[in-house]
Amino acid sequence: MRRGLFQPGTLWWLACGLLAIVFLPYIPWLIPDLTDQPDYRIGWDRVDVTAPPAGVPGNLVEAVRTAAELPEELPLLERGLVERLARAFAAQPWVAEVERVEIRRQRRIDIRLRYRRPAVLIESSRGYYPVDVEGVLLPPRDFTQDAVQRLPIVRNIKSPPQGDPGESWGDVVVTCSARLADALAPEGDLERHWRRLGLAAIVAPAPRTADVRPEDLSFEIQTRGGSVIVWGRVPGADALEPSAEDKLARLGQVVDSQGSLDPPGGPFRIDIRHDVISLQALRERRYR
Repeated sequence: MRRGLFQPGTLWWLACGLLAIVFLPYIPWLIPDLTDQPDYRIGWDRVDVTAPPAGVPGNLVEAVRTAAELPEELPLLERGLVERLARAFAAQPWVAEVERVEIRRQRRIDIRLRYRRPAVLIESSRGYYPVDVEGVLLPPRDFTQDAVQRLPIVRNIKSPPQGDPGESWGDVVVTCSARLADALAPEGDLERHWRRLGLAAIVAPAPRTADVRPEDLSFEIQTRGGSVIVWGRVPGADALEPSAEDKLARLGQVVDSQGSLDPPGGPFRIDIRHDVISLQALRERRYR
């Protein structure tokens, strides 16, 4: 046993092991730090981000960089860079989800995002508040006055936003209003139904209780000529009412037979919740 221990080969390996134990903690200090080397840093022009849809600010990437205090040149070898970028973009109110952040070859970074799409403007005494189809508040500062012409409008919302941009409004009436707006202007297309039917605004109901449910809410829609459409429940809230597609088809029938939803003798109350479409003249315009 003792003879084998003192063999040259054994002593060699023992010496290597002792040297490794002594110098191992110092090895990282001996390796050159390439993090700050120009060859391992890239500018934001080499960061590929999912192109934002219409309505999302074009300077979103710069806004993310500024808010997160990210450098003008990104160190590709920095530990945690992927997670840092993911957190920065996830904090942007316009971003619904960060699907992927990947450092690729040719010194590029690929960032895949799912954006929030503005669905409706909530009218209030302080101006208009944009929300997405899920009722999430979007940054009002990113909207100009011409947005009123590009999005459906909701009136009669009593609650203020309960959170910051990027957070839910906190009111089921707002969430249901956004769902209805998405049915009337699918994917933001105002021409298909909203403008063709001459719609002016969604009129939200006043909830009777604090714990209101979607099936408790019956919505109306105002036309540009002052007629009132009794729409009823939002899509998916009441299986007994006609679907949104059927209700829109019924409004199309009125337009085909009367020429518009505001024919002579109006304005009218147009109820499309039942098998027979009801048109009753209104004595006065209820909404202005």
